Amino acid sequence: MKGYLRMYRVFNNLKFLILALLLGKKNLSMVKPALFEYKKLLQFRPMNILESYLQRPSDIWEHLVTLYMLTVEFDLKTVLELGTAEGESTIAFLQATKKIGGKVYSIDINPCLEAQKIVESNGLQDRWTFIQNDDLQVNWEKKIDHLFIDTSHEFQHTLNELKKYETYVRNGGIISLHDIITFPSVMKAVNEFLRGRNDLRVYKYLHNNGLVIIFKGHSIPKQTTK
Repeated sequence: MKGYLRMYRVFNNLKFLILALLLGKKNLSMVKPALFEYKKLLQFRPMNILESYLQRPSDIWEHLVTLYMLTVEFDLKTVLELGTAEGESTIAFLQATKKIGGKVYSIDINPCLEAQKIVESNGLQDRWTFIQNDDLQVNWEKKIDHLFIDTSHEFQHTLNELKKYETYVRNGGIISLHDIITFPSVMKAVNEFLRGRNDLRVYKYLHNNGLVIIFKGHSIPKQTTK
């Protein structure tokens, strides 16, 4: 875990350094530590496929360790992933369920051949069930510990996904959705779904296209007025 957090800090420092240089604000106090950490990062040798993804910038790479950590630390053994694409989040969940003895189910309307190849080449296929279908048409009946949504990013479709699958998420489980910043319609769907719900706690990450984490079954205390 320390290695994951270190890689995140290194690239975060470099990101702000590049922005500062592009904006013409050359802050030399940022340059030296960022370059030093980058030099150290080049010496890091990934021990598994997830660690290699943490060295590779993508639209979700800064959230992979969060998804992994939540799944492991809260013992979320049954993961349903809506939207697979190239399989980055899939790998994070598979590495987590490998550690805790869980299972990942992924649904995507596309065949996701690259993801399937990566899963098999890393020997994780026994913990993975891939379903190629429209997730709203799938007959789902299993309890869910961690529901992850990263699909069309359309308001109504996202809202329908939440309505369909949230009922299967157990109390104490987690719902996470990616791209809440890049696609405001995702967060709009979340806000609509949350209307009138007092059993859901929400935490937002605004970097790397945004991620929202929803804890289910934790009542929010009523505010008292003085």
